[in-house]
Amino acid sequence: YLVQGSNSKSLTNAVLFGNVATPAVFNDKLAIGDHDILTAVGALSLDTNVTFLNDFSGAGNLTLAAGVDGQIKIIIMSSNSGSHTVTLNGANIANDISWDAVGESATLMYDVGTTKWYFIGGSATTA
Repeated sequence: YLVQGSNSKSLTNAVLFGNVATPAVFNDKLAIGDHDILTAVGALSLDTNVTFLNDFSGAGNLTLAAGVDGQIKIIIMSSNSGSHTVTLNGANIANDISWDAVGESATLMYDVGTTKWYFIGGSATTA
């Protein structure tokens, strides 16, 4: 919805982005600014693009709810002083994904057709 002058108009995403070339090219830095920090096993947030796994007090399992088609989620183990293994698993995860060392990461993408998150890059272990 948009107001131009005194006129109210509607605008679709197709019209707004219709002339954007694909693939999109970025000639400068691209930053993903929203993140959260998880310090214990549990559910990962869908509200941020990046989650840092930081100093878990024990090993265990993470869960990630269903996303939207094409959604990207990046998970990075930023600290692991207890040397604990943390595993992401569940019915909507294509494979189990485990982190046990600082710097390990996983980039996931959600596919609504298969209702699964897929590991598309990173150094975490998949099984």
